[in-house]
Amino acid sequence: MRIEFGWSLDGAAWADGGGAAGIARLGPRGLVQLLQGRLGLTRPAVEPAVRVAQYARRIAEADHPWLRASFSVDPWTTASTVLAWRDAAITAGARLEATDAAPERITALCTVEAAAPDLAAGAADDLRELVDVLSEEVTWPLGIESLCCHEDPGSLPGLWPRLFELLETAGVTMEHAAAGEQGRPELVLVEAEDEWTAAETAARMLAGREGSPLQVLAGADTVLLDQELHRRGLPALGVADSAADRTALQILPLFLSLAVAPVDVQQLAAFLDLRVMDAPEGGREQVGLIPARARSVLLDALAQEPGTGGTAWQEAMAGLEADGEISESGLEMLRALSALVTAPIAPEELTPARVREVTAPLGKRLRALGQGDPSLSRASTHLQVLLEVLEELDPGTVLRERALAQMVESAGGRAGSPFARPEATTRWRISSRPAQLLPVGGDVLWWGADRDDASTGVTWDAAEVEALNGLGARLLPPAQLAALDTDAGLRGLHGAERIIVIRTRRRAEKPTAPHALLAHLAAGRAAPGQGVEDVLESIRLSPEATLRTDGFALAGARRGVEVPRPSQIAPLPTDLAKEVEPARHLLPPRLSYSQAEDLLGCRQKWTYKNGLQIRAASVATVPTGNRMIGTLVHAVVEQLVGSGDRRPSADRIRQEIETQVPRLASELLLPGREVELADVRERTVRSLATFFDRLGAAGLVITSVESRFEEPLVLHLQQGDVTVPFVGYRDVEAEDAEGRPTVIDLKWTYAARKYPELFEAGEALQLAAYAHALHEEGTDVGYFLLSQGEFVSANPALDPHGRPVLDIEDLWSRGTAGMAEALDEIGSGRVDARSGQILLDADQDLSTPRSAAKKTYASAREAARSQGSLVVDARCDYCEFSLLCGMRGDDS
Repeated sequence: MRIEFGWSLDGAAWADGGGAAGIARLGPRGLVQLLQGRLGLTRPAVEPAVRVAQYARRIAEADHPWLRASFSVDPWTTASTVLAWRDAAITAGARLEATDAAPERITALCTVEAAAPDLAAGAADDLRELVDVLSEEVTWPLGIESLCCHEDPGSLPGLWPRLFELLETAGVTMEHAAAGEQGRPELVLVEAEDEWTAAETAARMLAGREGSPLQVLAGADTVLLDQELHRRGLPALGVADSAADRTALQILPLFLSLAVAPVDVQQLAAFLDLRVMDAPEGGREQVGLIPARARSVLLDALAQEPGTGGTAWQEAMAGLEADGEISESGLEMLRALSALVTAPIAPEELTPARVREVTAPLGKRLRALGQGDPSLSRASTHLQVLLEVLEELDPGTVLRERALAQMVESAGGRAGSPFARPEATTRWRISSRPAQLLPVGGDVLWWGADRDDASTGVTWDAAEVEALNGLGARLLPPAQLAALDTDAGLRGLHGAERIIVIRTRRRAEKPTAPHALLAHLAAGRAAPGQGVEDVLESIRLSPEATLRTDGFALAGARRGVEVPRPSQIAPLPTDLAKEVEPARHLLPPRLSYSQAEDLLGCRQKWTYKNGLQIRAASVATVPTGNRMIGTLVHAVVEQLVGSGDRRPSADRIRQEIETQVPRLASELLLPGREVELADVRERTVRSLATFFDRLGAAGLVITSVESRFEEPLVLHLQQGDVTVPFVGYRDVEAEDAEGRPTVIDLKWTYAARKYPELFEAGEALQLAAYAHALHEEGTDVGYFLLSQGEFVSANPALDPHGRPVLDIEDLWSRGTAGMAEALDEIGSGRVDARSGQILLDADQDLSTPRSAAKKTYASAREAARSQGSLVVDARCDYCEFSLLCGMRGDDS
């Protein structure tokens, strides 16, 4: 066997050296692995995260004073950093043995090394072991005839010169690659403003090229370029970097984020909705860690109670336990998840043993689903590596949440991209580094020739270099080490006759700089007195310059191009109404106030949401913000009234809030939300104290809270009278000493003027709907603004602002007439978007300031009131259907 060795050849394809003919093209890591196999030194690979955990334990045992402070604050990062220093020193050839008068960092490394004799070997130890074994008398044949080195072995760092000496002693013929004639390749440089344009130019060049194959140097991922190649019927290059944020590596962190108190309910919703596999053949639902039948049920429970362990969650779980269609492995995962989020691990109880316990069901579920699926196999491996890391720790050690997150991230490593799928072709050969190019002449297409700012490794100061050299290291100056890569890259590029560089000035929304090797190539073509930038500017082309009257032309590649007619962006419609076939069947089986509001404010919204059942994904319905807080405070009122205390104390209100928060607003318990929780709690305490005090002073006694009602509503439609049930829940019902009822609706909002303005304008339809259903004369109504602690009512004992009495019957009559009119219009096939149309008719849109829009709606209300109808502001700026109606336009 013959070996071609180059310092930058790791990653080169075996066939590049003529593998079938017994010639291997290898870099440092490849040569080490080959020799390990020949000498029987291979061993099971140990994950880097496991080595960090082992080293962290050794640092703790050594307790060196130079490391003590950092290790006490951040053990994992300290161990990871110090281990990297240790490996760099070993790679350089140092034997880390105690020495006198060494710098503190070297002394610390030697001390920990003495305490870590059983540290799992890494790549640095592999090279040291080879040198030690070959230094002894080796009788086992290596099977290597010759080794041709691109670099002078004496110019290499660390133990590499010694390794080559030993190989020669073992009978391997050492050769130095002939320098060869330095070529002066022609340079063609195309720079695009964005990656899409660059990808289109490169794909045209590859598609229009004829003749001998070329080499493609993919210096950046080719995802967009591959899409353009597929559009032209060409195979994908399939180059994409591995990364730590792949889907498979997010499953375990998401699961563990639910394991430690407090639980983030939004993260819980994301886990419930997580899909990990495509739908099976004939199925409709994608496969998730949570069975499809359980997803929406549990998400609906969270929508009712955005917390953990509440009544809605428990009822949902009971129903799923009785569902005979869910597999046993699915039920086990559901039970484990429910137990976990209902009683999460307290931070002071977060130990390796508890983490292993709670992740066991996840591992079982991943194995059950992931047989043959690469992404789930990767997720299973991630969990297994974490468990190996935890094995290195004392089972009773209390883990900091940050430390656990660091372990999880390190255990995951980096996963390949799902887009990295190269396709076979004889049209080109792909390399990812300039040094891997073959010296065969011809053309090279260099895609993404951007500057590489990769780390240059560990930096040692002069005293440390001297100390390491005394321990047997051979350290090269940083400039000399960088020159090895530069020279290797230039050797590869100089083997081409022409280099076509296609790059982009911006990538991932960040500016890029040209690769340093471009400057070297340009310098080789510079005339006397001409600078590198002048050379690059003289050859720089824009993508537009490659397009001519007869088509595309670049570096000998030609391809016809059809220029499409410029697309015309349609202006926003002036009439938002949709004309469709008559839809008299779109009648509501029941009505609620929210439906009534949609019918009056925007018939399209009602049609999309209720008539056609177009809904947001369940995961998007989990309440947050004002909606969540409103649900919380409603429940607090319900519990306080249920306890029979007519005027609860501030402490009693505060206690009830603390009880309800985990069930209904658990996200307020998350780190960083302490100020918000305190504000909500104290604001609610003051507000509810005012609420109960004012009711008592007004002689009102609460009779019920969250009372459901249902009554028949007759709608006089053109097709005939239709009766539908009108349903709802009254927040608070009270009565005075004479038995006269009062209906109060509780609102949590920071828009302090919204509900007073509705009340004073006589358009508080929700209050009218709830009061009308009582069918009692003299019913009083009002709002209570929870955030502000104020009543909005005509009762001066509750609200001293002297507001007018709400005409309930007139308002309800106008409301029902408006609902009937809306259903008639929908049935006839004309479905308008009334709120949006009001804005358009006033030459306004969603960008109009809210203050101006409110004035427009106020004018529309006045006009409608004079005609006996109602106008409801459907808040188009928050509507999820504004893209469908045309108000928002096509954002694509």
